Amino acid sequence: MCKKQILVVEDETVVAEDIRKILQSYGYDVPETISSGEAAIESINQKHPDLILLDIMLKEDLSGIDVAKHVIGLNIPVIYLTAYSDKEIIERAKATGPFGYLIKPFRERELVATIQMVFIKHKMEQQLKESESKFRTLVETSDEGICMLDTENYFAFINDAGANIFGGVISDFEDANLSDYLNSYNLEKVRKHDKLREENKSSRYEFEIIRKDGRKRFLNIIGSPRFIDDKFVGTFGIFSDITEKKMTQLKLKRTMDSYTRIFENIQDIYFETEFDGTILEISPSIEHDTSYTRKELIGRSLFDLYSDEKQQDIFLTKLTKDGHFTDYEIILEDKDKTLLTCMINAKIIEEENLKNVKIIGSIKNVTEQRNSEVDCQKYEMRFHKLFDSSLDAVIIQDEHGLVDCNVATLNLFGYKEKSEIYKLHPSDTSPLIQPDKQSSKKTSQIHIKQAIKNGNTDFSWTYKKKNGEQFTAKVWLNSFKLKSKFFILATIREVSSEISK
Repeated sequence: MCKKQILVVEDETVVAEDIRKILQSYGYDVPETISSGEAAIESINQKHPDLILLDIMLKEDLSGIDVAKHVIGLNIPVIYLTAYSDKEIIERAKATGPFGYLIKPFRERELVATIQMVFIKHKMEQQLKESESKFRTLVETSDEGICMLDTENYFAFINDAGANIFGGVISDFEDANLSDYLNSYNLEKVRKHDKLREENKSSRYEFEIIRKDGRKRFLNIIGSPRFIDDKFVGTFGIFSDITEKKMTQLKLKRTMDSYTRIFENIQDIYFETEFDGTILEISPSIEHDTSYTRKELIGRSLFDLYSDEKQQDIFLTKLTKDGHFTDYEIILEDKDKTLLTCMINAKIIEEENLKNVKIIGSIKNVTEQRNSEVDCQKYEMRFHKLFDSSLDAVIIQDEHGLVDCNVATLNLFGYKEKSEIYKLHPSDTSPLIQPDKQSSKKTSQIHIKQAIKNGNTDFSWTYKKKNGEQFTAKVWLNSFKLKSKFFILATIREVSSEISK
C-alpha cells in the first residue's frame, strides 16, 4: 500500500522540520518542507500530494491563502497552520474550503489526530461525490422520469426525460405543480398515495396526465417518501410513460371482448382439440344443436361423437395430408343417439417449435337442411310424376316464354319433342285474334297479370295446333314464386275441336 504523501509549507524552518519528523515517524511520506508560496505551487503541480499542511501567513509575496486558492479544484485537502486568530483572516481562509485548522503551538497528538480525521473526512467526501456523480449520470441519462415533489406537490426537481414525458423542458417546472396536469379523478388518486408517503410508505400506481398540448398520457410511478431530520418533506418519484402499453392493453381487451361475444353467440360450433381429438375448447352453441353441455364435452374426445369409428381415420388422414379442409360432411351422434348431419371445417395449428399440435375448426349442423333437401326431392318426384301423368296439358312459363311441358301438351298441340315447344312464344300457339275480336297477345298478358296478382285465374281460350287447326279449351293459370322469380303454371283442357275459320 502506498504511503500518503503530505506536503508541509511552513516558513519557520524549525517548526517545519519538527512536523516533518513527526509525520515520518507515523509512516507518512513527507518530502522536503517548503517555505514560500511560489515554491509550494510548483511542488504541488509536480507531486500532487495527498494533503497539504499550509501556513496561512507566509513571508514571501504569496500567502498561504493564495496557495490554497490554487489548490481549489485539484481535490487535495488543506489544513491551515496559523498562530493568528484574526477574524478577517479566518474568514478569508474559510472561502478556500480548508479541511481544518491547527493553532500554533500544537501538540504531536493534536497534529496526527487532525491529519487522520482529515483523511477520513476527505475519503467520505470523495465517496459522496462519486455517489452524487453516479446519481447525476443516472438521472441525466435515464429514459425514465425522475422527480422530487414537496409536500404540496410542487416540483422541486425533474430530469430531462421526466420533463419530456410531461411535454415540456426542465425550465417549465420551476413553479409548476403536479395538479396542473391532473383532472379531479387523478388528483384524488395522487392525494391518496400522498397520505402513504406521510406514513413513510412507498407505493406503485398508475394515473393519467393531461399535457399542456392537450394530449393525454398514462404514467406508471413508484413514489417514495422524503424525510429530513425525521420531518416529511415530500415525494421522490420514478415514472415512465406507459401510454402505448395501455393502448395495446385496451385494444387487446376490446379484441378479447369481441372474441368472447362472438364465441358465446356464434351459431356454428367452434372447437379446439388435441391431435388425438381431446376437446380443449368448444363454443356454447354446442348446447343449441345437441343435448350435450359445453362443460361435459371439454376433456372428452371429439371422435367419441362420430357415429362411425372409420370416420376418425378418414378425418385424420385427409387433415394430415392437406393441413386443412372445408365443408367435409360427417355424421355425429347426439347423447340420445340421434344422428346429426354436420359440415366440418378444420385446420392443423402447430405451436412451440412443432412440439404441440392442435386442431381448430367449426361444425355446422345441417341436419334440418339435409332433411329439407330430401323432402324437396321427394316433392319434386311427386310433382314430376303428377306432371307427366296428367291427362290435361300442363305448361310452365316465365316472363320469357315456355319453360317446361308434359307429354299431354305435345299430344294436344301436335308436336313430337319438347324442344319444339321451348322454341315457341306463347302467342305462337294462339290465333292473332280471339273469337271476341280481342288481340290474343294483349288478352293473354291481362290474364297472366291477373294470375300473378290473385294467385290464380281461369278462362276459355282458343288455341292453334302445329298444323294450324284451332280448338277451344278451358285454361287454369296458377302463379308461384321461386327464388324471387314468378312462374305461371297453365293447365289446358280441350272442350271443343271445332275449327274456327
